[in-house]
Amino acid sequence: MLNTIKFELEGELDKGRNDFLGSLLQGFIMENIDSGYAGILHESSLHPYSQYITEDNGKVIWTLNTLSIEAKDNIADIIKSKNLIYLKHKDKHIRIKSFNEEGMDYSDMVKKYYLQDHKRMLKIRFLTPTSFKQDGRYCIFPSVRLIFQSLMLKFDKAATDMEVFSKSVLENFEEYIEISGYKLRSTFFHLEGVRIPSFMGEITLNIKGPAQLVNLAHMLVFFGTYSGVGIKAGIGMGGIAYNE
Repeated sequence: MLNTIKFELEGELDKGRNDFLGSLLQGFIMENIDSGYAGILHESSLHPYSQYITEDNGKVIWTLNTLSIEAKDNIADIIKSKNLIYLKHKDKHIRIKSFNEEGMDYSDMVKKYYLQDHKRMLKIRFLTPTSFKQDGRYCIFPSVRLIFQSLMLKFDKAATDMEVFSKSVLENFEEYIEISGYKLRSTFFHLEGVRIPSFMGEITLNIKGPAQLVNLAHMLVFFGTYSGVGIKAGIGMGGIAYNE
């Protein structure tokens, strides 16, 4: 079960510091969910949620995504019951003015995006600072390999009855998909005094090869709107939007 909640926030907000706010909100989540479940999240390699902050026409929107029914029950349903967010590190209160929620079953996602044919071009908008880690270094420019490797690994950890990652599939993505256009800028994600090199913006992908590969690419990018892409999606990085 994929679920997303978009909270409109108001209160003592430092606009323009969305990266730092995302980190603080991750702390708020951990402080308010069951300690046993928080411990499981800390010890597990599975990160069944992502969250990030964006601004829309002067409104500050907090997007909280969960990737399983268990995560929805233990994270999303707890947080949406709150009217007030207390940021302990800053000793500030933020009010949840309103929220909208929607979800999709994995089976419905597969039917809509993998079992139906799609266009051979798609756009990915990187809404928040995004980065990848490779050989101990940050990668601040997206590549087909980095994007789909990240999405496939996240998908396989979250989905219970379907696996998509293999070296051959990744090689096919590299062979048949090219970045045909981009509008990107470099930036940093600020985290506890550390600046993580990253990027934001938009890319256009042109997909060749069999229709099955085209559909898989669309499904994975759509999944990425819930999981995030790249590193540290739980603290506000890697938020993406998908346009066919």
